[in-house]
Amino acid sequence: MKPVINNLRTTALACASLLATTFFSTATLAQTTPATVPSSFLGTYQLTYESFSPSSPIASNTKLQLVLAPGGVMCVAGYNLTNPYQKAGNTVETFWTESKSGISLAVASVNGNFHEINVLSGSTFVGQMNGSKISTSTSCTGTPVTPAAPVVDPAKIEQVFTQAQQKLAQYFPSTGASATQKNGDYTYRFYQGTGIYLAINNGEVYVMGGAFGYTPVKQGPLETILSELTKMQVSIPAVPSGNSTLVITGRVGTAGINVDIGAITIDNLPMPDSGDVDSVKKAVEEQYKTAGITGTIAVTPISSSSTQTIFNIKFNGVINQSGFTMTQNYDITYTYTKK
Repeated sequence: MKPVINNLRTTALACASLLATTFFSTATLAQTTPATVPSSFLGTYQLTYESFSPSSPIASNTKLQLVLAPGGVMCVAGYNLTNPYQKAGNTVETFWTESKSGISLAVASVNGNFHEINVLSGSTFVGQMNGSKISTSTSCTGTPVTPAAPVVDPAKIEQVFTQAQQKLAQYFPSTGASATQKNGDYTYRFYQGTGIYLAINNGEVYVMGGAFGYTPVKQGPLETILSELTKMQVSIPAVPSGNSTLVITGRVGTAGINVDIGAITIDNLPMPDSGDVDSVKKAVEEQYKTAGITGTIAVTPISSSSTQTIFNIKFNGVINQSGFTMTQNYDITYTYTKK
């Protein structure tokens, strides 16, 4: 019996690896949301900048005044920045981005008291402004910034498509994918198998179609998305041969964003039975622990016969990615059918 259990556990590890890819995909595709500034934060601040990187745009010990004004306006160094936003899973910081330079200023902690303003170049932390509010004045003297369209390296656009097809094949399968095309400011590929468009417009990544609806949904800066895709590890163990076909279906969610994963089919697997629940559960737990995902897993046998065995797997937990802790959940069905 032990070899049968070991084969099943190896199979379950392979399936868990595939599902881990789905988990990471919803984290990468998590959206930013518009933000407002607490009224207690409005006013003029006297700050001192400290650099933490050679690529920092400002020298250490630079003194400057910064204003947070009504309507989500930030005034600093002659710039009026607008359209503050928060990133999924991060309720501590509110961000403003100057799109021409790619510099972002993140005010913390907006869910409590003012602590500091972190400075990022793209997704890289380069420095920090520290100080305090010196008045309640919200008068801005800077010149409003008209964002300029960033220059995007075409090679990086192709890298996004390639990485997405390799790491998130359940959304962007290479089979049936269109060639790279242009429509106005959008550069995109269409994935016929899922009905999803993956597009880049002025340095931002968008998805549309399928589980994402029929309006382009911004996912984040190209550099950030490419970095996250590159860091994804998709390692699927060798699967033992057998006489059944496994079909995985269900729904996966990250930070409140829920999507259907689409059917994942793995052929020629050993046929388990309902008594193997503990082995399936242990295998899934091991894989998610390796991926840094922690939570509660419930494996429930739905039915078992000589020709078909069905398991339901429910997971609720968290993952820490890019410094943010995000909620995770899935409701997945494993259906093994004997050939």
